[in-house]
Amino acid sequence: MDITFLVPFKGIAGGLRVVTCYGNALIRRGHRVTVVYPKREFAFRERLRREVKRAFHHEKDHLDYFCGKLLEVPEISAAHIPDGDVVIATSFQTAEWAAPLPGRCGAKSYLIQGYEKMWAKESEDVDATFRLPFRKIVISRWLKDLVEEISGERGIPVIPNGRDFFLSCFDGEGITRKFDVGLLYSPVPLKRTDVALKALAILMERHPGLKIAMFGSQEPDLEQYPDFPFGKVEFQRTPTQEEIRRTYLDTKVWITASSTEGFCLPALEAISLGCPIVSADNRGVLDVISDGVEGYIVPVGDPAALADRVSRLLDDRELLNRMSAAALRRADDFSWERSTDMLEKVLEGA
Repeated sequence: MDITFLVPFKGIAGGLRVVTCYGNALIRRGHRVTVVYPKREFAFRERLRREVKRAFHHEKDHLDYFCGKLLEVPEISAAHIPDGDVVIATSFQTAEWAAPLPGRCGAKSYLIQGYEKMWAKESEDVDATFRLPFRKIVISRWLKDLVEEISGERGIPVIPNGRDFFLSCFDGEGITRKFDVGLLYSPVPLKRTDVALKALAILMERHPGLKIAMFGSQEPDLEQYPDFPFGKVEFQRTPTQEEIRRTYLDTKVWITASSTEGFCLPALEAISLGCPIVSADNRGVLDVISDGVEGYIVPVGDPAALADRVSRLLDDRELLNRMSAAALRRADDFSWERSTDMLEKVLEGA
């Protein structure tokens, strides 16, 4: 098949990583895959920063690992989209752009990776895309229930995200973990970095010398969080895939405070490397871990609960080891090959 993925931008985002993994898996199966994104204009300073990082630090984003045809266009419209068998929207914006595309671009499908009201100008914008006559796919059970309720459709397939092989944990790895706790830093409000940092502040009082690992696509906002001692944190901006892997391997407990996640990919990444996760109940994480087995799930917006569960693991080596082993077993349930099997069948049906 000739398959076209439409993405809203080229950069660092979990949804783009999912597209990259699917695209490469489909190419290995003999399909021809193109990823199309609209050109973005950056301010001079940001453009210069990106050029320097790429030239001297080899900075990459997720789509730099895509092995197929990457197409930057002035806009996503009929004039710029190639002919194909299937065209796949991957966000509410791309679903809006895909709606008027002619049939020559392919049968329209919609990979729904979250409830993106946070990005919409109007709250109804996202709901309206769920009602478009596309072949829909969701990545978690709560999204299936939501999309079926809004769209009136039934039987929408759930295809979970997979685990990357490079995130597998091999014998002897992760035995010595130098960081006590780690997290993904994000300025996006629904990621609730404010809650995560409050939890870390509590933990730093309880555990003097607490070692913290943190990475993200942007530097921490020191003005927004003036009281948090970022100087005591080992922070990596836009780390390589191997650096991300190393960070998970070197960390005892991972935390996420997001109020909503389509799937919670960081949770899967963490458990794939034997790192139990303490997470807010963002719904997506419920498809990845069970409370008290591979980690803990606490109420949204509760830094004290996050801190309490992390402390429980740090103070009980036997419990930490037991949950680490359970995390590795659970991660084996996720595979990009199995997920691609399911996606391929849906696309063939479309």
